[in-house]
Amino acid sequence: ETLRTRLCSALDGGIDGITLAAGLHLGSFALIEDHPRFRDAKLGIIVSSVRALQIFLRKNCKQGRLPDYVVVEGPLAGGHLGFDLTDWRKYDLRTITQEILQYLKDEHLDIPVIPAGGIFTGSDAVSFLQDGASAVQVATRFTVTHECGLPEKVRQQYFKANENEVEVNGVSPTGYPM
Repeated sequence: ETLRTRLCSALDGGIDGITLAAGLHLGSFALIEDHPRFRDAKLGIIVSSVRALQIFLRKNCKQGRLPDYVVVEGPLAGGHLGFDLTDWRKYDLRTITQEILQYLKDEHLDIPVIPAGGIFTGSDAVSFLQDGASAVQVATRFTVTHECGLPEKVRQQYFKANENEVEVNGVSPTGYPM
């Protein structure tokens, strides 16, 4: 009920789009299908595999509403999608993105795909766009900017961090939320 209230409040407030946080959100579209702006606002989902996308689409076909875009996160996207600390060796964003792009093509679904997590350079971004992505999402690189809004003390922890400091359950070894 809390999610429904938040989603409806966002739509009531005139928001242009909602990206549902990582996870399958199998019933989230159904929570707002009766809202007058259900078909007006852009609705996006985040997935980490073609299988997750298939499950979401199958479950939500009853609403007659596809997502307007799909954000694809790999194991370098902060660990929010069930990847563990060693999964970056087994899975990579490019492969996951290509599998999703191919699936959408095979199903004749025109849904923009936005890879996220592990895009470090402009060349990385361009290569994803050349491979068929509609956009890319970058975040961590911008956490140290003043515009990000993080407190200075937290931003400084990013500068001090080394490769041995990793996020565990959303908290860095220094105790700051990630």
